[in-house]
Amino acid sequence: MKKYIKASIALIFTIVTCIFGGMNAFAWVAADGIIAVRYTDAPEGTVFVDILLPKNENDKYASADGKPSAAIILHGEDENGERTEETLTLAEDCELAKYDDGYTSCLFGRDIAAEYRVYSISTDIVLDEQKLINTDVSNYYGSLKVAYCDEKGNVLAVTDPVETEHTDKPANFYVNADGTSLECKLDHGIDVGKGLTAIIFGSVIVVCILAVLGIAVIAAIVVVVVILIVRHNKKKNQQQYRQ
Repeated sequence: MKKYIKASIALIFTIVTCIFGGMNAFAWVAADGIIAVRYTDAPEGTVFVDILLPKNENDKYASADGKPSAAIILHGEDENGERTEETLTLAEDCELAKYDDGYTSCLFGRDIAAEYRVYSISTDIVLDEQKLINTDVSNYYGSLKVAYCDEKGNVLAVTDPVETEHTDKPANFYVNADGTSLECKLDHGIDVGKGLTAIIFGSVIVVCILAVLGIAVIAAIVVVVVILIVRHNKKKNQQQYRQ
C-alpha cells in the first residue's frame, strides 16, 4: 500500500516540476554569461575576433598585467569530420595587445573574459560570471568595436563603433559584424508583462495549472481505488480463513 502511495506522490511531484520548469524556460532563456560575436565579409586571414572597448583610465575591469585574460580555443573539424579543439597562444606584445585608437582590447588588459570559443564565422566570448555578466559590459562601456585578427594577434581590420543598450534586465548579447559595419543587439526574450504575450503566457499558466490539478485528482482517485481494492481483498481473505 505504501508503495502505491509513494509512487503516486512521486509521479505528481515530477509532473509539477516538469510543467513549471518548462513554463520558466518558455518565459526566459538568457545566456547572460556570453557575448556572441558573428561576422561576415571578414578580411582574408581572419582567425578570431575581439571586441574593443572605450579606453578608460579608471577602468574598473582593468587587469594588473598585459597578459591575455582568457584562453582562446579554436573549434574545428579534422579530415574525418571529428571535432577538434586547439588552444591559440598570443604573444603579450602582439598588435592586438598594443592596439589603441581610443578603443582597446577586451582580451588584453581587462579581467572580463574567461574563454574565447572560436568557430569558423563566430567567436563566443565567455565571461567570468563571478565578476560580471554581459549587460554589465554594455552598461559600463556604452559602445564597442570589433577587431578582426589573425593567428598571431595582428589586427587586420576594425569595424566602426556602435553604441550598446543600457539595461537592467538579463539578455542575450549579440554582436553582428559585416566587414566594417557593426550591429549590437540585446535580446530580452519574452516580456511576460505586456500585451498579447501576457495573454498567451497567462493562458499557458492556466492550462498548465488545470492539467496539474487534473492529473493530481486522477492520481488521488487511483490511490483511493487501490486502497479500497486492497482492503476488500484483505477482508475477503480473512472471511475465507475463518470459514
